[in-house]
Amino acid sequence: MRNTLPQRATRHALLSEGAHGLAGSSPVRRGIAVAAVVGGALSVAGVAVAVDRLPLRHDAVDDELASIGLAADGQTDNAATHDASTDVTATAADNAPADDEPGTTGSPVLDTSALAKTVREANEEGRRLADEQKSDRPDETAVVATTTAAATTVPPLADARRTASKPGELIDTNDWYLTLPTGKKGSPDTIDGSQLATYHSKFFDLTSARDGIVFSAGADGVTTKNSHYPRSELREMDGSEKASWSNTSGTHVFDVREAFTKLPSAKPEVVGVQIHDAEDDVMQIRLEGKKLMVQYHDGRSEAVLDPDYQLGTPFDTRIVAANGKVDVLYNGEKKAELPLSGSGWYWKVGAYVQSNGSTGDGADSTGEVVVYKADVSHSGASATQSE
Repeated sequence: MRNTLPQRATRHALLSEGAHGLAGSSPVRRGIAVAAVVGGALSVAGVAVAVDRLPLRHDAVDDELASIGLAADGQTDNAATHDASTDVTATAADNAPADDEPGTTGSPVLDTSALAKTVREANEEGRRLADEQKSDRPDETAVVATTTAAATTVPPLADARRTASKPGELIDTNDWYLTLPTGKKGSPDTIDGSQLATYHSKFFDLTSARDGIVFSAGADGVTTKNSHYPRSELREMDGSEKASWSNTSGTHVFDVREAFTKLPSAKPEVVGVQIHDAEDDVMQIRLEGKKLMVQYHDGRSEAVLDPDYQLGTPFDTRIVAANGKVDVLYNGEKKAELPLSGSGWYWKVGAYVQSNGSTGDGADSTGEVVVYKADVSHSGASATQSE
């Protein structure tokens, strides 16, 4: 707490309280010692003698010292201050030379302007040291501000993940049906939206943390009639109808967070995301060994997302199909603009394994992808439209 001293406070009171009880044999010496050490303008020995000879011709010095904010201890005893003031006033009056008597040659006299300057410097030094000590301590406001700032600048993969009791709780089951690597040759099993909410198996299950869907397919799995490769993969729906849209009308966005977690051993290739049409894939997010890429034009063109992808690393992909092209963003950074345009398109996501028995992979060779998020949006056009 900082108190303003009375306007008529004496030098003795000011100096003794301004020193805040630092080392010295008397309040006066303590005050002057602080000023001398910090300001460097006065000699401790000289001032200790001269302080008893302070001239009291007027109160200008008192007013100046009070105005620069020399602090008094909030616990000061007023009676003690009064007694000290009286003592110093008497001592000074006894020792002051008469008006017609010159001052004694060689007698040390306190330079009051220097004292005021030194006290100001002492106050400034005290504030500086206090600020340094304060900066060394954790500041609660700063901690809150830092936490808030961190919260507003979270990287794409650091936000809170949803958890579930069934895989279907992590997606909108009205948007999808599931194709499995089981069933009859050329006719794999499928799970539609009405069953997908409660379905789970070793091909479509939750992670141990219950925050992602594990899509898994063995290289020996059942395939569709138009493919040689097995899959555990979602196909986009629009309610009860199969989705079918064009990037020449409206804006079609797919936000996916996923991680490739297993690759077949002989041919280590798995597709995690696709745009497909009625005949074939339009583009794919695909991992081959360690190369994570966007592949299109039936594999003749590609754009690398990560040349050294590490299995199990989650990543964010946003695919925007609009205005007769397809933009691909990887962890928030635009990585590719594909010159693709068409109709009858739909999204696919999961584990589409690019290997089978003919490539040397058997039943124990699997591909696996974990999907944490698969959010679809269509604006300016529906997910089912005729061209």
